[in-house]
Amino acid sequence: MLTRNLVGRWVLAGPIAFVTAVLAMAATPVWAPGGASALDNIVVPVVLFPAYWALTFFYGLLEEKIWRASAVFFVLIALNGAFVVQAFLG
Repeated sequence: MLTRNLVGRWVLAGPIAFVTAVLAMAATPVWAPGGASALDNIVVPVVLFPAYWALTFFYGLLEEKIWRASAVFFVLIALNGAFVVQAFLG
């Protein structure tokens, strides 16, 4: 039976976790040090994306309090979004 908590948890662990992982991947070149050839700014975020997504997915499913997971995702989205905006605006 689908309960409101179960649906909310799957929405949190599904599309919201994916958006959080994509923003974390997009923000990684801002805070990660680049290599001598600047290729690390492209390769490292792409390689780390599955880890970002897995961590957010499982955290969204396994956290006992859904409001706490929502707050953590909101903070991560806001922080990584600020990094991405900063990178575009200079």
